[in-house]
Amino acid sequence: MRKIALFCLCGLMAASILTGCSGSADGNVNLGTVTLSEYKGVTVNIEAPEVTDEEVDTKVETILAQNPNEVEVDRAAKEGDIVNIDFKGTKDGEAFEGGSAEDQDLELGSGKMIEGFESGLIGAKKGETKTLNLTFPEDYREESLAGQPVVFEVTVNSVKEEQEAELNDDFVKRVSKEEYQTVDAYKESIREDLLDQKQSAAELDMEEGALQSVINSSEFKLSRNGLSVRYNQMVKEYTNQAKMYGMSFSQMAQANGMNEPAMKEYIYDSVEEAAKRELTVEAIAANEGLDQITDEDRELFAQENGMSKDTLINMYGQEQADEYVLQDKVLYYLASNAVNEAENPAKVSERVLEETEASPEAE
Repeated sequence: MRKIALFCLCGLMAASILTGCSGSADGNVNLGTVTLSEYKGVTVNIEAPEVTDEEVDTKVETILAQNPNEVEVDRAAKEGDIVNIDFKGTKDGEAFEGGSAEDQDLELGSGKMIEGFESGLIGAKKGETKTLNLTFPEDYREESLAGQPVVFEVTVNSVKEEQEAELNDDFVKRVSKEEYQTVDAYKESIREDLLDQKQSAAELDMEEGALQSVINSSEFKLSRNGLSVRYNQMVKEYTNQAKMYGMSFSQMAQANGMNEPAMKEYIYDSVEEAAKRELTVEAIAANEGLDQITDEDRELFAQENGMSKDTLINMYGQEQADEYVLQDKVLYYLASNAVNEAENPAKVSERVLEETEASPEAE
């Protein structure tokens, strides 16, 4: 969620055990007023992204390491091997539900099966059938089997080992599920993906840089009462979340490399900066007529974050979702109207709403 993560205004803790925004802050609190500086034509300095051959090769090496070849071997199975098996489990001579399967791959030593199952197959060869007398753990989720002795008849269909993958057309077809047929095409797709990631990061830098420049040069009259309300809400939230981890507020502060007074000061500073950001965004939105949120705005923002409009609203609620959309519209506006003074300036991508459903044809 590159956009949503960026727009969380709760004051994020560096290396914190806490995650995300609760969204519980009272949006109706009077935070004060802002006198905006000039926000059109703000200068930024963000270079256009580039992807080097070395970066592509590094990504390829990572993918190779994550996708080793599985090669059938003619030997006894050992830990780390992948065995393809058929098995049938019985309790008191009767098959039990979920205890049988065919053509199943199992990595020996993965711990996916009950104790004794995987270790009982070490030393087995292709075509061999093993009888495993095992006992389900006392805390097994199926009460009728918890702590009960069972017998598994397991036939080994094949034994495979993982071998270092080689970058060739066959590997490309396998990992891309036939989307790409050649190494060159696959590496080009990796280059494009890396470039897209860098372009997204560059656009975020332009948006954030432009907004921060406006904030720094604008004048604020902040409400001490409003800030106090937000501050107290945040302290309460952090305290409650700390309790979820069996910690006190003071211990949470220590976990973040601070004492309690320093953490409270950090929270207040974060609330103050968030208030300035919120006032600035709202003022620009009102000035430029960006504060009317449409379904198209919501859908476009949702697509930017890899989801549908309905999913966005279900996850965050209508009010919170619209706050994210509003901020996104304002930041995009600022970046689109900024002056990039870099030698090879990054550009702001045009946003296009993708069609998610085919339009019904007239009969």
